[in-house]
Order: sequence, then C-alpha cells, then structure tokens
Amino acid sequence: MKKITFILLLALLSIQAYSQRKGDLTVGTKGGFVYSPMNLKYNGVLYGIDVAYSLSDPLEVVFTGMMNPSVPRDSIPDKNNPHPGKEFLSVYSTSLDFRLYLINQREWGIGPALGGQYYIVNNKSNKLDANKAFGFNLGIHGRVNLTDNLVLNGGWRYTNAKTKASKIFSDLKFDMSYNLFYLGVAYTFELK
Repeated sequence: MKKITFILLLALLSIQAYSQRKGDLTVGTKGGFVYSPMNLKYNGVLYGIDVAYSLSDPLEVVFTGMMNPSVPRDSIPDKNNPHPGKEFLSVYSTSLDFRLYLINQREWGIGPALGGQYYIVNNKSNKLDANKAFGFNLGIHGRVNLTDNLVLNGGWRYTNAKTKASKIFSDLKFDMSYNLFYLGVAYTFELK
C-alpha cells in the first residue's frame, strides 16, 4: 500500500509540475463498472480521482486512481470446497494515460487513449498474497464541456495484464485483463 501511495503522490506532483508551464488542469471524480472475464472473474464498481493536463490542444496526459475495497465475486470451486459461496476482493489501481482527441470541438471531443496501469487485487476471504499486475491500457475517451469549467467525461478502457498468482503458486500465471466502462465529472482550471 505504501508503494501505491508513493506512486500516486509522485504522479500527482509530476502532473502539477507540468501544469505550471501552459495548458489547462482538469481535476475530477470518476466511477465505473469493471468486468473481468478472465481468471479472477470479478465484476463490480470502481471509483476514484482523475487528473488531466492538456499538453496541447488535442493531447492530454491523465493520471487516474481508482479503488473498491469490497468487490464481490463467486468463489472458484475446488476439491476442498465444491460449492463455494461469495468472496470479496479489494481492487486498487493507478494509471497514466495519454488521450488524443481526434475530433476536438469546443463543446465536445472524442478519441483514443493509450497508457499503462499498475493494480492490485487482493482476495480478502482467504488471506492469500495479493495479485499485483502491470498492464497496458487501450480505449476510447469522450468529453462534453457543460460550461467553461465543468466537464463530463466517459469511455471504455481495456487493460491487458498477466501476473503470477502468488508466492505460494509462483509457477502459475493469471490473466488479470479486464474492461472498464467509466463516467466522470471534472472541473477545469485555466492556467494560461
């Protein structure tokens, strides 16, 4: 958890250092539905913060931190427990993305997003080691300017990641890829 906190602070300070030169800084909240059909098979809601800095008119760099300390999933059956019930996962993620608005109008914009993400999925039910992964993000992002300073944004992002399951099963690799559908609201500070 200390590493995640350090990464979050470092990324936030880096973005703010950029923002002193030129461009707009957008700070907001984000919520989304995560769908993971792979080995971990969890579905649930994530929420967090979104900080974006406009590098040029169509390009921005974005730092996102999202979490949910209690995402339910159906337990995976094994020979010791053939009919398991529900268990809960805690999910924490940080990502750094670049968004390029291919269509960039005054009122709205849409385009691809590309970046990287580090995240942790911890099974709180069985107390095994947390699954940690680094993945690459690819998606589409859109924004609507409600006022000069208020922005509504949303999109879809796919994260491709594989990791070792835990120290106990170090020879197994888990596919921790997932889809995230998100929506957020943000406030833009004009720093020019």
